[in-house]
Amino acid sequence: MMLFGGIQILFWLVVAAGVALLVVWAITSSNRHTLPATPTPGGAAPQRETPLDILARRFASGEITAEEYERGRDLLGGGKLT
Repeated sequence: MMLFGGIQILFWLVVAAGVALLVVWAITSSNRHTLPATPTPGGAAPQRETPLDILARRFASGEITAEEYERGRDLLGGGKLT
């Protein structure tokens, strides 16, 4: 009789652990499949950086020299060709 009681307790512990695992899996699974936040109506949509913007940012941060900036700007059509 004692053996049956131990098996029954073990069975219910396994069932409870399985339910807990299913709940955790469902919560983490639903978090992975949520859509990213959409911009609010009337809010500014994120702007995509143009190649000239990238070039200007790199020049401003000191990544490229003035000559490289002017050459890149001319190649991209943002300045007059000499």
